[in-house]
Amino acid sequence: MSEATHPTGGLTRRGFLKTTGAAAAGLACAGAVGVAIGGGALAPAKATAQGEERTAHLCHQFHCLTGCNLKCTIRDERITLIEPSDIVADKKHSTICLRGIGELSHIYAQDRLKVPLKRVGERGAGEFEQISWDEAIKTIADNLKEAQQKYGEGSVFIRKSTEAGIEFDFITQLLHADSGGNWGLDRGQANGLGPAFGPWSYLSNRSHWEFKDAATIIELSHNPLESAMVWSRPLMDAKEAGTYIVTIDPRFTGTAAKSDEWLPVRPGTDAALIQGMLKAVVDNEWYDEAFVLAHTSCPYLVDRDTGKSYRSAEVMAPNPAVVSAEPVGAPMVWDTVTGAPVLYDSANAIPALEGEWTVDGKHLVTEFTLIKEWLDTLTLEWAAETSGINQQTIVNLADRYANNGPAIIDIGLGGADKYTNADVLGHSTAMLVALTGQYGKKGAGYGSYCGLGANDPSATFNYWVLPEEYHYGDSPVSMYDMPYQENSIHAALTFGDAFTLEAGAANDMLEWVKSLDFFAIVDIYHSSAVDYADIVLPACTKFECEENVKQLRDSMGHVMLANGMVDPMFESKSDLQIERLLAAQWGLEDLLPESYEELARFMLDGAAELDPRMEGITYDALLEHGGVMALPETGDDYMPDGLAEGFLTPSTRIELYYEYLVDQGHELPVYEDANEAYESNPKKAQFPLYFTQGKSRYRIHAYYSANEWFQEDFGLSLNIAPEDAEARGIVTGDDVRVFNDRGSFVATALVNRSLQPGVLFMAETTYTRYYKEGFLQNVTNSARLERGYSMFFGPQIPYNDVLVEVEKA
Repeated sequence: MSEATHPTGGLTRRGFLKTTGAAAAGLACAGAVGVAIGGGALAPAKATAQGEERTAHLCHQFHCLTGCNLKCTIRDERITLIEPSDIVADKKHSTICLRGIGELSHIYAQDRLKVPLKRVGERGAGEFEQISWDEAIKTIADNLKEAQQKYGEGSVFIRKSTEAGIEFDFITQLLHADSGGNWGLDRGQANGLGPAFGPWSYLSNRSHWEFKDAATIIELSHNPLESAMVWSRPLMDAKEAGTYIVTIDPRFTGTAAKSDEWLPVRPGTDAALIQGMLKAVVDNEWYDEAFVLAHTSCPYLVDRDTGKSYRSAEVMAPNPAVVSAEPVGAPMVWDTVTGAPVLYDSANAIPALEGEWTVDGKHLVTEFTLIKEWLDTLTLEWAAETSGINQQTIVNLADRYANNGPAIIDIGLGGADKYTNADVLGHSTAMLVALTGQYGKKGAGYGSYCGLGANDPSATFNYWVLPEEYHYGDSPVSMYDMPYQENSIHAALTFGDAFTLEAGAANDMLEWVKSLDFFAIVDIYHSSAVDYADIVLPACTKFECEENVKQLRDSMGHVMLANGMVDPMFESKSDLQIERLLAAQWGLEDLLPESYEELARFMLDGAAELDPRMEGITYDALLEHGGVMALPETGDDYMPDGLAEGFLTPSTRIELYYEYLVDQGHELPVYEDANEAYESNPKKAQFPLYFTQGKSRYRIHAYYSANEWFQEDFGLSLNIAPEDAEARGIVTGDDVRVFNDRGSFVATALVNRSLQPGVLFMAETTYTRYYKEGFLQNVTNSARLERGYSMFFGPQIPYNDVLVEVEKA
C-alpha cells in the first residue's frame, strides 16, 4: 500500500481506485458517504521541487448562460489556480466571477460523491452502501426495463437539469422516456411576452454592449451586478456614459445601489407599476403612432360582441408561442382610403388606428381602441396604491421611458418572474415596449440581456442526431405537476437534482418520489434528492474527463473546446461515459459517440460549408489555439437589427391582443393579484411576511452549494428588515424558524436594511443537508394558473408567491 500514500497522508487517486474498486467491501454510512475516503484528493496541494505544471482552458458553467473561458493552472495533476482567459480575441470577454474563482473549493469539496452507492435504509434516511459501477448500471437498467415492460415506455422519467450536465441528452431519447415537459422555472414573464413577440423573445435580440447608447435603462426585477457579474461592465459603461438607470425591485440590491433611481415595488405587483406607466403613456399621447401602425397589431379589427379578431378566409399558421392555438385567418384593418376592411398587409391601405364600424352586422373596433378603453378603467391612484410606488414617480418614469429614448427594459428571470401573475407582467411589458416604439434600434429593446440572445454571434455546428426511431416520449404531465395529477411514472433517473430544484412545495414532491418503484440519480455532489435515491452515481465536474477534451461550445462570439482536462476524481465518470454505459445495457452504445473528441470533430466537420464564418475553425486548429477561436463578427460592431425580419408571430408583427385568452378574460393584460402574496389576503393575519428568494453572486440556483468558501461567507442567511426583526426579538446570528401551512425550515437571521418592512429574502435554494431543520422549498408554493397550460413554457412555478411567519428557533 506504500505506493498509494499521498504526501498529505491520504490516498492518491490511483491508490484510491485500487482500494475501492468493484471488489471493495460494502461501505455503509449515512449522509456524506465516503468523506473519510480519499481525503488526500481533497486536501490542499503541496508544492514539490519537481512539480509538473501545465495550463488548460475550458468554457465555464453552461447553466449561468455566460460561458466565460477560464485558464486553469494544473500542478501535479491538481488544479491550483483559475483565472480569466488570456487568449480570447476580444479582451472584454476576459472575465471571471466569484463562482469561477471559487471553483477550487467547489471541485475539491467534501460533498463530492465518490463511489456508486445503493440505498440500504428508508428513502430519505441517506443510508447507503458502496457498490461497483457494473452493479449500479445493471441495477438501473434492470429497473427501467422492468417498469417499461410492466407499464409501457411512458412509465420511465429521465431528466437532465443541473451541474451533472445538460450539454446533450441521448439516453432519454434511446428509451423514449418521459422528459418531464415544461420546466416552469424562470419563464413567467416569458409566457406573457411570447405571444406578442414570438417564442424565446424574452432573450434580448440586441447586444448589451448597446447599453451605453441608451438614454434610459430600466432594470425590471433584475440584479445583474450580483446574479450576472461578468455582464456588469456594459451596465457600468452606460452609467459612465450618462445613461439614467432605474431599478425596480422590492430589495435594495447591488444593482439598485449603482442606479440613479430605486423603486421599491411591493412584491408581486410589478405589473401594476408597468400598467400605471401604460396609462400615463396613452393618456398623454406619448406613444409612437408610426411604429404602432407599422409594426404592431393595434390597427387590427376585433368583433366587439365576441372578442374575436375579424379575419379573412386566408389561413395563417397559429402563434407558436401558444400551445393550444389553431390556424387562423389573416387579420383585417380599416382602410381610411376605401372606408372598408382590407387585409392588414394591403400595399396601398392607410389603416385607422382607432375607430368603430359596423360590417355585416358585426361591431368592429380596432385593438388600440380596446386597449384605450381598458386603460380608462385604471387609475394612477390604483397603480400607486397597489405597487407602493408614488403616483408622480410612475408618471415621471413613463415620461422618461417614452420620451427620453432610446430606452431599454432589462428583465430579470428571478424575482418578479416567480409569481402566478408573472405572465400579466410580461404581457404588460410587451405592450409598453410596442406602444412607445422602444425596439429594433440602437440602444433600445427589451429582454434578458445577461449572456442571452444576440449579445454576440453564435457559431454553427453539426449536431449528433439519433436515428428517427429514437426520440423523446410524450410528457402528458409536467414534472412539477406529477405529485398532484395522475400520471404513469414508476421509475426515474435524473442527472442532477431536478426534483427539488424545479418544484415548489418540496414536501409534496419528495413524498411523490418516495412512492416511485425506483429512482436513481447522477450527480457530482450530495444534493438534496440524493438521500431519496435507490442508486447514486458519481459524475465528475466540468474540469474532469477520461480524455484530454470535453465540451465544445460557442460563447461570447468564440468557439471553445474544453481541453487539458484532469482525470475524474475517485470513481466519478463523465456524462458521456455514463450514458454509454447505460446505452450498452440495451445494446445501443454504438449510436453514441465513443468520445468527446469524436463528438467535437463531428460537430465541426464541414461546418464551414454551412456557415462561411466557421472557415478555419477545426478541431486541430482549436487545440493549436488553446481551445479558443473567435468568430469574425466578434466585437463592439456586432449589433443585430431587431426589425429586419419581423417577428415570429402569424402576422410577423407584435401581436398585443391575446385572442386565445378571450374566454379567460385576459386578451388584454388585466391585472390580478398573485395567488398568495398580496396585501389584502386574509392569510396575512397568520403569515404576515412576504418570503422571496433570488439569485446571488455566490450560486446559480443550488449550484456551487458545495463550495465551502461560500458556505462560510454566505450560507443559510434569512435577510430580515430591522423593524420586523425587532418586533420578534431577533438579532443577527439568531437561528430562526420560517414557517407557513406548507412546512418550515431553520436559517440564520441577518438583519438587513436593504429590505422593506414585511419582506424577507434568501438566496435561492441550496442542499437540504446544510439546514439544521427543514428546507427552504418546504414553504414555497405549488399553485398553477389554468391559462398557463396553453402557454409556451407552461405554468410558472411561483417560488416567491409566498407568505410566512418567522420566530426564534
